Amino acid sequence: MGRAAYPSVRGAILDGAAGAAREPNAVQDYQREFVDFLLGAEALRIGEFRLKSGRISPLFLNAGQIHTGSQLAQVGRACAAALLERVGADAFDVVFGPAYKGIPLAVAAVMGLAEQGVEKPYLADRKEAKTHGAEASGGAVAKRLLGRPPAEDARFVMIDDVLTTGGTKYEAAALLAEIAPRGSCRALMILLDRQETAPDGSEAVASFTERTGIPVLPVLLATEMIDDLAARGAISAEDLGRCRAYWCEYGTAAAKEWAGSVPA
Repeated sequence: MGRAAYPSVRGAILDGAAGAAREPNAVQDYQREFVDFLLGAEALRIGEFRLKSGRISPLFLNAGQIHTGSQLAQVGRACAAALLERVGADAFDVVFGPAYKGIPLAVAAVMGLAEQGVEKPYLADRKEAKTHGAEASGGAVAKRLLGRPPAEDARFVMIDDVLTTGGTKYEAAALLAEIAPRGSCRALMILLDRQETAPDGSEAVASFTERTGIPVLPVLLATEMIDDLAARGAISAEDLGRCRAYWCEYGTAAAKEWAGSVPA
């Protein structure tokens, strides 16, 4: 798949005032509250879990466990806080959620933003084009959208739970470039960056940014989260050891460095 027809916004987000990089392991209060919520909801679990790849992971995030109104509100507040901290309220116009898991996350995010006095619309795509109603008569693009069609120069933030192969995100980036040819996708926000490589050794997050020019902004980084849990005594020494061993073998370059470091 070719590169999405967007100018690179990587520097604008990562180097700008709103997107300035945090100090290493500088976990914010909203992130800590989000981790505690995920653990309490059993959406985030620590133990031993066999992944689709066959790997035995000490950490597992199941966003399907988040299904009630109050739970989605918690997710929305965390996403809103991350967007305002890392992107800035004036740097984007629309929150886009790729079907299907991204749709409730986009809705939750705009509701969380509204609680902070920031009004933004959400938008999503349809897996199957609509064949009836106003959207069906609005042209090929409108048939594929759930929500109000954006302006041609709209600035999007895409949101989803995780980034594995990135298949749906690449498709979404191409769709956004089509529906807003003078616009841009400012960032892809994911709930958790697991910071691990694919079986072929590639890094999904780095590859996505390289191919699309779109920076990936996780609400949570796995290694930061684990360090914070350890500092609070919320993870056992045995589980911490398993985490370091796992990321030493399967982690990205940054995660391998973390796994090989001596705990403070």
